[in-house]
Amino acid sequence: MKVNYLVTSLILIPLYSFSQTQDDVTTLAISQNPENKNSHVITYSNETENLKQNMSFIRSIDYPTQIIRMEKNIESQQFSCDEVNDQIDKILVQHIVNEKFIYAIYISCYYNPETKLATQFIINSYFDPVSDEAITYLESYLNEYNGTDLLGTQYKIESAKGLVISLEIAAGMKKKPNRPPFTEYRKDHSSFYFKSNYEMKNKLFSDIYQNFFTPDPDKILPFLDKWISSHASSIYKAVLRDSNYVELQPEKIFLMDNEEIFVSNLKQYFSHFCESYENHRCLNRAGKIGNKENYSEVAS
Repeated sequence: MKVNYLVTSLILIPLYSFSQTQDDVTTLAISQNPENKNSHVITYSNETENLKQNMSFIRSIDYPTQIIRMEKNIESQQFSCDEVNDQIDKILVQHIVNEKFIYAIYISCYYNPETKLATQFIINSYFDPVSDEAITYLESYLNEYNGTDLLGTQYKIESAKGLVISLEIAAGMKKKPNRPPFTEYRKDHSSFYFKSNYEMKNKLFSDIYQNFFTPDPDKILPFLDKWISSHASSIYKAVLRDSNYVELQPEKIFLMDNEEIFVSNLKQYFSHFCESYENHRCLNRAGKIGNKENYSEVAS
């Protein structure tokens, strides 16, 4: 049986494009379409890549997720956006976009349409070292670059105090996985605290890949009990039997100093489209849940 599921890496601005990968994971990329169209946006992320490969990282040292949340008006400095992006590439991208880190980086440069000169830049990023050796590399990088000048302002990398995941699940019917409408039968919400994005990926996201993309009740129902609510399986047995589409939306909320929060422009949503299964639904009609047989009822 061929499994068809959707992993979504996105920027929350509505311009959609789809591509099918060889491992049957569809990546949905949402491009920028702001009211101010005079901007260049560049994104870097290996989070989806690592998830597709079901990679689990081993690190013996607890280390906080690193955050960059910079926004600077540079209208008076006579830079082009190419020059802005080149400077950001030298100080950030060339050092962090590699196998030593789990990273997500959003860079936006706004420009004057008449002069083509940059008026503002935004850096919105989080990243985690994946090994003890990567932590050593990161600390050397921070000592050299954190607090230095970037386009007339201070280049600032902060440590997150923790991560709250606001997790929403919705199940129902959809004719096509990548297009509305979506008829929701049930929606629920839960939240969890993690020390870092690294810890969250090794616990929640790893579990999503192992136990969410399946109609097997012995996997999906315990997953829901663990991450949605302790009684979720009793509710979702009937819901999933009637649903051909399930979506998980984990919102990342990083806790910062001074009771501030940071929410990235980059999101990851997970969708399971179940039409390829024999019964075209997201839960098998027969199976075991605990020690009990699970037989679906035929709707009259």
